[in-house]
Amino acid sequence: MSISLFKKYNVLFLCALMSCVTCIVQAQNDNTISSSLDTITFKKSLENKSLGTLTSILYRVYDVDSLKASIISDHIKSIYIASGTPKEVARASITVSIWEEAKGNIEESLSLLEKGIRISREIKNDSILYLGLLSKGVTHYYQADHEPALKLYYEALNIAKKEKNRRWQIAVKSNIALVRMQADDTKGAIELLLENLEKIKKQPDIINEKSRLNLYLNICGAYIYIEDYDAARHYCEEGTKLNIDINDELAMAHFLSAFAEIARSNKEYEKCHRFLDEADEIMEKQFIRKNLRLFLKFYRAKAYFDEKKYQLAVDELHKIEAMKADYDVEILSIQQMYYCFAKSYKELGNSEQAIKYYEKAKQISTENNKIRDKINTNLIKQYDLVKLKEEIKELQQNSKRIKTFYTIGVVLLVIIIIGLLIFNKKQQRKNKQRFENLMNQLEKKRQKIKLHKDEKQTASEEKIVEKSQKISKEQPAKIDPKIEAILTKLEEFEDKELFLDNDSTLVEVAKKIQTNTTYLSKVINTYKEKSFTAYITDLRVDYAIERLSHDRKFRSFTIGAIAQEIGFKRSESFSKAFKVKTGLYPSYFVKELEKQAGSNSE
Repeated sequence: MSISLFKKYNVLFLCALMSCVTCIVQAQNDNTISSSLDTITFKKSLENKSLGTLTSILYRVYDVDSLKASIISDHIKSIYIASGTPKEVARASITVSIWEEAKGNIEESLSLLEKGIRISREIKNDSILYLGLLSKGVTHYYQADHEPALKLYYEALNIAKKEKNRRWQIAVKSNIALVRMQADDTKGAIELLLENLEKIKKQPDIINEKSRLNLYLNICGAYIYIEDYDAARHYCEEGTKLNIDINDELAMAHFLSAFAEIARSNKEYEKCHRFLDEADEIMEKQFIRKNLRLFLKFYRAKAYFDEKKYQLAVDELHKIEAMKADYDVEILSIQQMYYCFAKSYKELGNSEQAIKYYEKAKQISTENNKIRDKINTNLIKQYDLVKLKEEIKELQQNSKRIKTFYTIGVVLLVIIIIGLLIFNKKQQRKNKQRFENLMNQLEKKRQKIKLHKDEKQTASEEKIVEKSQKISKEQPAKIDPKIEAILTKLEEFEDKELFLDNDSTLVEVAKKIQTNTTYLSKVINTYKEKSFTAYITDLRVDYAIERLSHDRKFRSFTIGAIAQEIGFKRSESFSKAFKVKTGLYPSYFVKELEKQAGSNSE
C-alpha cells in the first residue's frame, strides 16, 4: 500500500466523541430508505434527547443513513444552535459541522467550526475548544492545507497536556504523525504512532477498539512506505484480528490492499490480484470513501507492471486518469501514478507518451518538494520547540532547585552555542577549502580531457598505449581483445552520457554493451577499480559537478530536480553520494558557484 493511501484515507485517530470522515457519497438507495422510514416517528424519537445523545446518534448513522443524519442535524440546529446558550451553541456547531462537511459543504463546515471555537474561547471551555480545534485541523488536512492543520493540532495538543488528558494527547499526536508522513518523515511518524500504541497497551481502556484499529492501519501503511514489509505484515495481521469483532468492512478493504502490496513485493501476483479483488468487492457496497477504488486500480497497475504486462498497466492507469477528476486527490498522492505511466509507455516503446507522463511526474515532484519543505519547517520550528518547552516546564514544576538548573542550563546553552559557533567556523573553512580543491580538480580534469582529445585526433594508437599504462602493475601488458572491446563500449557509454538514465542497472548496461553481468562486473572491478554501483554513481556525480559549474540554469533547479535529471531516484541518495565524493553537500556547492558567478560579473 503506498503512503498516499494512508496519508489520504487512513488519516484519523480521534477521541471517543470524534470519528471524523470527510468524504460522504449520497446513498443511491435514499428513495428506498425514505419509503421505509417513518420520518415523523423518527423526529418524535429525537425530542427531549440531550445534545450528547444526539451527537452520538449522528456519528453512528451519518455514514450509513444520510436521511436520518440530515434529520438529526436539522433537529440540533433548531433546538441547540437556536437556543442561544453559549455552551450548547458551541458544541452543537461543531457537531453539525461534521455533517456539513460530509455533504461537501466545506465552507459552511469551517464557518460552524470557527463559530464553535470562538464561543468556546469566550466561555473558556477547554473540552469544546479541543474538539473544535481538532475537527478544524482535520478538515484543513483533508483539503491539503497542512500548515493551518498543523497549527490547530499544536494548540489542541497544548490543551490536552494542560488537562492531562491522555486520550486527547494520543488523538492529536496521531494526527501530527500523519502530517510527518506528508513531509516524508515516515520514521518520525512511526515513532509517534508506536509511542501511542505502547501507551494503549499499558492502559487498554484509554481508547475504544475502533480508534485502536485506525492506529494499526496507520502503522501498517507507514511501514509499507519504507518497505519494511515484515513489520507491515505484523501490524496488518494484528489489525485484522482486532477487526474480527469490530467487523469494519472499510478497514478490511484497507488491510486487504495492504496485503496486496506485501504480496506484490514478494512477487506473489496471483495472491496480490485476489486481495485487490476482495477489497474492490467491499468498496462496491460502500456509501463512503469510494475514491479508495482509484488507489486500488493504482496498486493493480503496479502489479501488472511488475509482471511485465505493460499494456494492462497502461489501461488501468488511464482508468485512474479518467476517474481522478471526480475525486479530490491531492498533489502528493498522484506523483507515482505518472511515473508508472512513463515507465509503462517506455517499455511499450511509445517514447512520446513516456516523455509526456515523465514531465508531468517531474512537475508534480517539484511541487511536492516545496510542500514538504514547508511542512518540515513547521515541524522543526513548532512541534519540536513546543515539545522542548513543555519538557523544560515540567522540569521547573518538579524541581525545587529550579534556579540551579536554570543557571546550569544557561551555562550549558552558552557553552553549546559557543562550541557550535567555533565548530561552524571551522566547518566553513573546511568547506571553503574543499570547494576550492574541487574547482582545481575540475579544471585539471578539463585540461586532461582536452589534451586527450588532441592526442586522439593525431594518433589513435596513443590511446591504446595510454590505456595500457593505466592498467595496474599486476595486470599483463596486453589486454584481452574481449576486455578491450568492453572497455571501448564503456567509454562510448560514458561519452554518450547513458549513465544518466535512472534504469542504468547492471543488467541494462550489460545489454547495451552486449555482454553478461558477471563479466561486466569483473571488468569494472578490475579496470575501473570500483564496484558497478560506485562506477555509475561516480559518473553521475562527476557529470553533476561539471554541469553545475558552467550551466547556471541547471543550478536554478531544486536538488530533487537535479537528482532526477542525472538518474537518481531520490534527492537524499544524490546528496549522500555527492557528500561522500566531494565532502560537500550539493546545495553548498551550488551556493558557492553562485557567489563566484556574482563576484565575476561584478
